[in-house]
Amino acid sequence: MNLVVSDASPIRYLVEIDAIHILPELFSKVIIPEYVIGTELQGRRTPGKVRKWASEPPAWVEVRRPSKTEKLNLHLGEEQAIALALELQTPILLDEQEARAVARRKGLLVIGIIGLLELAASKNLVSLSSSLEALRRTNMRVHPSLIEAALARRTGNKP
Repeated sequence: MNLVVSDASPIRYLVEIDAIHILPELFSKVIIPEYVIGTELQGRRTPGKVRKWASEPPAWVEVRRPSKTEKLNLHLGEEQAIALALELQTPILLDEQEARAVARRKGLLVIGIIGLLELAASKNLVSLSSSLEALRRTNMRVHPSLIEAALARRTGNKP
């Protein structure tokens, strides 16, 4: 894959579980909306580790503002991420269920953090079980069945 647009959640949790290194291995460039990096990833309630990362993003990150946005009744960061992905015709990294549904209806390929970790594990970039266990220890709301299904797919067992 080449370019990808990301919303806040995948970046935040990859930083928190020390797996952010997978993104430049999977994509040549990660486009993050200006609002996401400037407001959501650097907000006072965001963990310090994430704020620090967002304050000095690596060279493989490009911060952009979409040329136009459409009111989708989502958070501004999600709306900007969807607008950029549509503008650039690229996949989008999104975790929030409603935003994922909107992005899919707009024809976008949506990848969530679990899918990213599965892809990274398939390329031996991370241990899927360790990464998912680290994700469980964060405050990310993810249904346990999604984690179990990912582990089952990796081992070839049915959940």
